[in-house]
This record gives sequence, C-alpha cells and structure tokens, in this order.
Amino acid sequence: MPYKATHDMVQRVMPLLEQLAESRIDKARLLQYLAAQSAVDWGVMTVVADERVEGRRLITYRDKYNSAEHQLQYPEVLAAEIEPLALAEYQRLAVDKPLTKMDRSFFDYLYGLPYCARCRYRGPEYEQFHSECHFAGHPINFEAE
Repeated sequence: MPYKATHDMVQRVMPLLEQLAESRIDKARLLQYLAAQSAVDWGVMTVVADERVEGRRLITYRDKYNSAEHQLQYPEVLAAEIEPLALAEYQRLAVDKPLTKMDRSFFDYLYGLPYCARCRYRGPEYEQFHSECHFAGHPINFEAE
C-alpha cells in the first residue's frame, strides 16, 4: 500500500519541515529536495545537473531504474551550512525503523537559543533530560529558568 507508507513517512518528517519552513510551498520544496537527495544517498537516483538559472539553483535527478528525470528547485529555506544535518535528520525520520536521537548540533541549531539557553535543566547533571529531548527531536523537558 504505497500511499499509506508515503503518508506515514510524511507524518514522521512533518515536524522537521515545520521547523525549517513556514509556507506550504516551502515545505513541499523542502520535502521534495530531502527525498531526492536521500534517494541519491541510497543509490536510487543520480544527480545529472546542478545549475543556476535566473538566480535559482536547479538540480536534475535521474531515476536509476526507469531513467526518468526530474528537476527540482533547491529550497530557499534550507541554509547551506545546515543542509547535511537536515538531510541526516530527514533520513533518520523517513525510514520505518526504531527512532534514534537527533544530532546534537542540529538540535542546538533549531532549539538552542529559544529553549536550551533559557532552560533550568542546563549542564551535565541533567544529561538524561537532554537525551530525552534529543530522542523526541524537540524540547520536551523545557522549563524556563
């Protein structure tokens, strides 16, 4: 049942998309890009072109199995410096396996200033609290100092 599997995957990655993008079109572009780049990492697609056209970065992917090509616009909401972390987080969430923890540096990028820097549970003595937040992928033990 491909539709259900796709729907379930989108539900798992939706919190990530909502953290990085506000508009529906930005979320859609981000989802398409992360899925396509993951397909490259997983050996299902290849990048055949990566070019700038009228100030936009356009990437063309080729499906290894049917040779179909798809061109996607790089999502403007995805900063280049966090792209590898966002891609790793997408891949962590997209697969239907038991979840692991979110990368600490990506968690800090998303939540460090608005939450962690103001949380009363800072410091190594609260490592279990931090671990629970990283596993959830968002602050669940936040209490303002």
